[in-house]
Amino acid sequence: MKKDFPKIGPTVTMFVPYDCNNACPFCVNKKEYRDTSSFDLNRCFQALDLMDRIFPHNDVVLTGGEPLAELGALQNILDHIADGHHIYINTTMPVGEGQTIQDVADILNKYADRISCINVSRHLKHYVKECPDEIFKLFKFRTRINCVVFEDAKDPETREKLIKFLDRFQGHEIQLRANYSYLTLENVFDTENDNLFKLISEICEYKYPLEKERFRTGYVFERNGSKITYHKTLPFAKVDGVVGDIIIRQTGRIYDDWNEYGHELNINDLVTHQYK
Repeated sequence: MKKDFPKIGPTVTMFVPYDCNNACPFCVNKKEYRDTSSFDLNRCFQALDLMDRIFPHNDVVLTGGEPLAELGALQNILDHIADGHHIYINTTMPVGEGQTIQDVADILNKYADRISCINVSRHLKHYVKECPDEIFKLFKFRTRINCVVFEDAKDPETREKLIKFLDRFQGHEIQLRANYSYLTLENVFDTENDNLFKLISEICEYKYPLEKERFRTGYVFERNGSKITYHKTLPFAKVDGVVGDIIIRQTGRIYDDWNEYGHELNINDLVTHQYK
């Protein structure tokens, strides 16, 4: 049974050393996968072990790339993460050649007591090859539909697409995300000039704001029985010297922020940094 450990310490996000072979225009991770020559899963395991010793009760996020690109490797990763961590997986939910959605569900359901949530990328435009929606009925753990709204929120066509999308996933938990490549410290908390926030407010019922952090915020809505969160986050997580996320790169190297914003950490950095 999954234990409800309180989160202590920064979120550790591991870029799995497997590419997604997609080209979503808003992805800030894609350039990390252009050169795979130094990728090493064993070094990633060593980094996870180090993080566990320092932060035994923090959240661990598996992202990419594509965590489900190599299901055997994913099982090894999940087996390797020590008890005491809430595990989250960001995925496009691929179903490989010769596999069925039941095959994928059977593997993931073996870890239903370890997985806190799987965020499945689905967008207004099909940037990825999507497996049948029926797969969500097979899972024994929490899932959330993760949609980055890349389109112009002022365009009437975007409104139609968004309504159709929300109707498609009625009854599911849905996270609508602002295009984070455009977010800055000056606009991440702004709603007055946020056209996407206004559009969601028009077609959904606003409920309440989530707690603001230094680099992200969110707002909860409801529509036809679905909980819908509008999520805004900067493409970096270190603000005023305070670290929000620690990143394990595909090489196993540990950094204090995402992509080009991050700097490689050493042991002393890990124990002296301030964390959100």
